[in-house]
Amino acid sequence: MPSPRKDRLDERERRLVGPKRVALFGHRAVGKTTLLAMFYREAAHGRVPGVRLAAGDPATAEYLAEKIAQIESGEPPAGTLAETPLRLRLYHGRARLELIVKDYQGEHVSLGSDAPIREFFADCDAVLLCLDPDGPDRPADRRRRQQEVEDLLERYIEKSEEATTDRPVALLVTKYDRVLAQGDESVEEFVDSRYGMTRHALAVHAPRSALFAVSAYGPEAGADGRPPAELRPLGLEGPLGWLADQLEAGDRERLEWLWDLAPEDLPRLARCVSAYAKRYPHSDQTAAFRGRLAKLRRRRLGRGVARLALAGAALVALLAGYDRWGYHAARAFEDGRPAPSVSRRWDEFLAWHPTLGTFWPAEARAARASADLWRVRAVEARVAAGTAGPDTEAELKTMKESSSPSLTMAIGRVEAERAKSRQDEDWRALRVADLAGVERPEAHLDAARKFLRDYPDTPRKAEAVALVKELETVVGDRRDRGDRSLVDALERDGSLPDADLPDLVRRSKEFLDAHAESRWRPEVGTLLDAYARRLDDRDIDRARRFSKDNATNFAVRKRRYQDYLDAHRAGGRFVGEATAALEKVDAERDTFSYRQAYDYAIAHPNDPAEVARQLRAYLDAVPAGRYAKAASGYLKWWEKTAATAEYKVVLRRGEVESDAGKYLSGGAPDLGVELEVGGVKYGPSPVVKNTHKPVWDYEFPRPIRWKAGDPIVIRILDYDWSSSGSGVFKFTSPAGDKLAMTMLSGTVRPSKGGPTTLVFASDFRVPTLPRPE
Repeated sequence: MPSPRKDRLDERERRLVGPKRVALFGHRAVGKTTLLAMFYREAAHGRVPGVRLAAGDPATAEYLAEKIAQIESGEPPAGTLAETPLRLRLYHGRARLELIVKDYQGEHVSLGSDAPIREFFADCDAVLLCLDPDGPDRPADRRRRQQEVEDLLERYIEKSEEATTDRPVALLVTKYDRVLAQGDESVEEFVDSRYGMTRHALAVHAPRSALFAVSAYGPEAGADGRPPAELRPLGLEGPLGWLADQLEAGDRERLEWLWDLAPEDLPRLARCVSAYAKRYPHSDQTAAFRGRLAKLRRRRLGRGVARLALAGAALVALLAGYDRWGYHAARAFEDGRPAPSVSRRWDEFLAWHPTLGTFWPAEARAARASADLWRVRAVEARVAAGTAGPDTEAELKTMKESSSPSLTMAIGRVEAERAKSRQDEDWRALRVADLAGVERPEAHLDAARKFLRDYPDTPRKAEAVALVKELETVVGDRRDRGDRSLVDALERDGSLPDADLPDLVRRSKEFLDAHAESRWRPEVGTLLDAYARRLDDRDIDRARRFSKDNATNFAVRKRRYQDYLDAHRAGGRFVGEATAALEKVDAERDTFSYRQAYDYAIAHPNDPAEVARQLRAYLDAVPAGRYAKAASGYLKWWEKTAATAEYKVVLRRGEVESDAGKYLSGGAPDLGVELEVGGVKYGPSPVVKNTHKPVWDYEFPRPIRWKAGDPIVIRILDYDWSSSGSGVFKFTSPAGDKLAMTMLSGTVRPSKGGPTTLVFASDFRVPTLPRPE
């Protein structure tokens, strides 16, 4: 059931151990957000004597940094719209306080509001009431602001047993720089004149209250709420120092209260003292509380030791009496009881009374002697009744090693009787009326041989030897019939058209390994040789046929020959052939893979990209093939053409149509050549006059810059009638031609035929792939 007392203790402990919740109470535009930001800015930079303030988590740091940045930029912080919890750490002297403060919309404190912030106010540890001199000028409006404060205080007083707020309350007059700018009125006089109702309520119901005048901006703040160029806040050290002192005093009062109400609740007091010491490590009260806690622990330890001693004495007396009673009960149980029952009773007594030797040493020795004696008598009774188990010998051996000499003779007699009884049992088990009806003659033979080994001096030795010989005959005949059936099965299965040759070989080898003395071994050896030869022929024939029918499936061809080698490496007749076939397949795959790329290069000389792809596939399949060097050289050349390079180009000679040239006056044209490579023009060449078959032997002075894919245009120009030349013929590389540069490395002809030609020479070369053999 819930306990009001425990609930009150838990509540006080929670307030003492958990973070401190500080209520910042004020209506809209009173300056709460600005005051919080400036508290953090000044205290974090060491501008508040004796106090340091730090953000407790990243969200708080980012929130306050944003507000401070707005203030420092000359803009007042925007009005708060959402309730925002802020975690702060307040360092005052050597004390460290974890604080939770909430920024919220000022309208939520209006009379009649039930906003969630009210719940936070109800559970807070200290209250900072914010009122400003710029509040409403009308008395009715000022009274309403004070009534909002009054409503908060009344909620505290209503829950208090002493008609007090039950927590420290400070009244902060914000924006006090404006009061100072109007005259020398003190803060007390100002509050009495403007907010007398609130001042009176604090004086009557808040014994731990204070009054502070603060200014977040300091002098020269703008009348419109904008911060001045230089921030000089006033009075910030008072509220922070007062808050730290009041919170420490409240923790001290709560701890004293807990000590008075629950002086014996050591776990709770230990938790609270630990929390207080962590928060105020150098406080004088910390040492005092620790001393009181240590004294409480010693007192409790002393009481516990005393109770434990009394309980121990009572337990010792009880155990001694229990052991004495048990001993006499066991003695009384011996009268008229069978030996096994008495033995079990003494064993149980010793197991349940391990302390007998401590209290009654003589009775303990007598009990162990009785247990040994009755244990021997119990075994003797079982042997006599024929109910002794297979572990009886081990039990007797153990008793002989651990018992007293007085029991050795008795144990010896029991062992002899047990040996005779066991020999009789074993012989009865061996004797059967009809040896031919024995289901497992091999096991029966082993048992007969074991009987002779176990009892070499038995009076039944002659009968046992005769029994062994008869059983050997039965076992031999049965084994011979079994071996013959296995041989017949091997022959029958081998004669089938789809015989499982690997299985037959395996079964033949297993027979030879398991039947070393069988008279059918030569016949099975012959079968094994025949099956192995058939399997050898079948496996090589499979590899041959597949290789013949699937000449280009090189991977499977190799696997088939490799499978043969794996299966017949030790004695196959075609190991040499399979090894040579593997090398042949590799050579054929090398030539076949390369030939595909070679044939494509011959059929499509202007598609080097596909040639390179096929050569790369060839190298991936056969990295060390015969044509690997040539393929690698082609790939290196193709990769080089992807980047722009410079080439020397020589224009050798040419020929144009016979009707080109001077139509009216007769004669031949004056010819020159201009190149355009990748959009860049080169030339024109020198002009050769009055000829249809000019010879230039002209090297273009500027190297031709080209990369794979760049188009080339060659223009033949006639300078007979124009200094800029008129077009006679134009050669254009085909669209998508990757090797247009070949036009400048040989003879260029029109695609539709005709005598017009140009002959070039250059240092651009397309690698030649060797013909596959």
